[in-house]
Amino acid sequence: MREDELPGSTRFDGGLTRAGEIGVTMPALRSIAVGMDGSPSSEKAFEWALELAKLGGASLAIVGAIPLHRVYATQTGSPVEPYVEDRRAMSELLRRRAESARQAGVHPVARFLLEGAAVDELLNFLDEHRPDLMVLGARGVSSARRVLLGSVSEGVLHHAHCSILIVRPPPAGAAP
Repeated sequence: MREDELPGSTRFDGGLTRAGEIGVTMPALRSIAVGMDGSPSSEKAFEWALELAKLGGASLAIVGAIPLHRVYATQTGSPVEPYVEDRRAMSELLRRRAESARQAGVHPVARFLLEGAAVDELLNFLDEHRPDLMVLGARGVSSARRVLLGSVSEGVLHHAHCSILIVRPPPAGAAP
């Protein structure tokens, strides 16, 4: 086994160091949650969460939130719920990711489809289920848009009572 393949090793400044050698204690992760919305950032967050769950033998909760919309009436007078397609698509995404996690050897895996404002629903989920870590993708919205709209990852980061890992996608043109 090569030195850079030692379990528990992390690279700092180009040199190999074990976390314990620099006084870092990493708690065991028993449960990990990952937020999914179908974006490339959330797909990258899923990859990180999956690898962390595999490494530590943690359970994985795959969580998606869709906004609630008002119910509108069609010309025939029957109600139409605009979020039906969003709900179906998110449910399918969560199902596929849960299956991928199980095939990768992660157990147990659970999926949660939340409805409402994403930040509020994710914070409620964290309060109720108490994972050790929540992994979210960073959208990378512009600073002007962030000031106007905020960000789900920022909202969860600032109000959650558990550790949060925000995964950024690689820079454009960078190798994955």
